[in-house]
Amino acid sequence: MPKIRKDNKGRNLRPGETQRSDGSYMFVYKLGKKKKYIYDSDLAALRVKEKQLTKDADDGIRTQEAMKITLNDMFKVLMDTKLQLKASTRANYEYLWSNYVKDEPFANIPLPNIRKSDILTFYTKLLKKGFAINSLENINNLVHPALELAVDDDYIRKNPSKGVYRSLKAEGAGKPAKKRIALTMTQQKNFLRFISKSPMYSHWLPVMVVLLGTGLRVGECTGLTKNDVDLENNTISVNHNLIYRVIDGEAGFHITTPKTASGTRTIPILYPQVAEQLRALIEVMDALYPEDLVMNGYHGFLFRNRSGYFLSAHNINRAIERISIAYNAEEMDQAELEDREPNLLPHFSVHNLRHTFCTRLCEKTNDIKFIQQVMGHADFSTTMDIYTHITQESMKEKAEVIKDDLVLM
Repeated sequence: MPKIRKDNKGRNLRPGETQRSDGSYMFVYKLGKKKKYIYDSDLAALRVKEKQLTKDADDGIRTQEAMKITLNDMFKVLMDTKLQLKASTRANYEYLWSNYVKDEPFANIPLPNIRKSDILTFYTKLLKKGFAINSLENINNLVHPALELAVDDDYIRKNPSKGVYRSLKAEGAGKPAKKRIALTMTQQKNFLRFISKSPMYSHWLPVMVVLLGTGLRVGECTGLTKNDVDLENNTISVNHNLIYRVIDGEAGFHITTPKTASGTRTIPILYPQVAEQLRALIEVMDALYPEDLVMNGYHGFLFRNRSGYFLSAHNINRAIERISIAYNAEEMDQAELEDREPNLLPHFSVHNLRHTFCTRLCEKTNDIKFIQQVMGHADFSTTMDIYTHITQESMKEKAEVIKDDLVLM
């Protein structure tokens, strides 16, 4: 009968268990033909690990193999399986991972050591930094499937990210949503009038008029070509985007198709000023830009920077900031001279021009389907949310105007 080994406290050690010279404990077992080891300073804690190992082995969970694999590794595997991704979408996923997930501690530890609290802490940190809940969804749409793939490959028993995003979204449902900025009609007119009269900024008028008068996404607008505009039928064909992305390590402009079928659409030109600006631009573009830009078969791009190259969202946002600062400074001086309150422009970006157009549209019609088609919203609920929000705000404003004049007795 083999001799029973004991630890320094006189407790019987099981097969595979050893007490080391420093007093800690080790358990040795075989994974295939290789010996594997687990350690703990406490014998009872070591046996909990042994029990989990046995259970994992019985259930086919590859715990010890997973101890050499991190979430970053699983993300790479996940991306390798996405064969149908557009290059721009792939670049966007890799950008999000590299900038927000890759260097987080939980992304660099063995998969079995990732806890639900790690994911919750990470998501909460992003929200505290100012991430909108919908932006957080983009991160979750990478973290969750990477961990789900680890579950499918039997590296971990369950997905630690399961339900975390949903619970945070539900928590935020009761909080007031971050208000979308839409210019008032007065602000909209002041903004465009200032640009049209400014020797310094007047060259920005065509693109600002088109953005405010069509509700196009910035990439849809900067990617517009002469062939997309039908002034005879007063329509614009939206069938591609111009984006600036880092793809395969190269930063530059790229043409992409809309992500959803609803993004590809033909929209009516509702404002005469939009048609006027487009007609004028088309008439002079050959003189303005003798060298045509061609990308992916598209040519005759209407909007260019001062060097005649492609226009980016960053260029437009910088212009909006400079124009707003200049307008506000002039308006404050004028208001002081006229002894009145200045009508200042808020801080806003190019996306707020799209929201401003949508606001004007909702103020003029309650045809939700028409609004959805013009805006290119893939989800009907997106249009409904905006329409409801805008009409409620409009009702509140109208109520404030008339309530002082209402008398019951």
